Amino acid sequence: MKKPVKKYPIIEDPPLSLVSDFEAVYQVRPKAIKKEPKEPAIKDFTYAHFKRIADKGPFSLNEWADLLYISERSLHRYAKEGSGFNGLQIERILLLSTLIEAGNDFFGKEGFRLWLQSRPFSLNGSLVKEHLTTHDGIQSIIDLLHRLEQGISA
Repeated sequence: MKKPVKKYPIIEDPPLSLVSDFEAVYQVRPKAIKKEPKEPAIKDFTYAHFKRIADKGPFSLNEWADLLYISERSLHRYAKEGSGFNGLQIERILLLSTLIEAGNDFFGKEGFRLWLQSRPFSLNGSLVKEHLTTHDGIQSIIDLLHRLEQGISA
């Protein structure tokens, strides 16, 4: 014996259901606005601009020369003549400026200098300073600093 087929009512337009999620409001401290001069154009980047960046960082003039792949004597000549750097050197200086700013913000100037001499676990025991010879290495150290700021150690 067959069971009778149960008929269900057909609903033409199903009612819309709205989902409302809790909205988290995050308080973000705005950084202090410093009225520093804008970054100069590449052609206008002189030793004075470099000196302003170098004074913030933990590197000696000899270390800057090594990082820029020029001699220390060339840096002295740029200082004496007030001349500019070439495009690749300027790019490297600006990238190192980003690194210095991130490091000084996180560790402080002296702490950042000490951290550059350390061997963090996340770099498999190699010196931080050893990674500053290439563009990718500098960028990886900047990324590492940002991860450390967020509490991610590795």
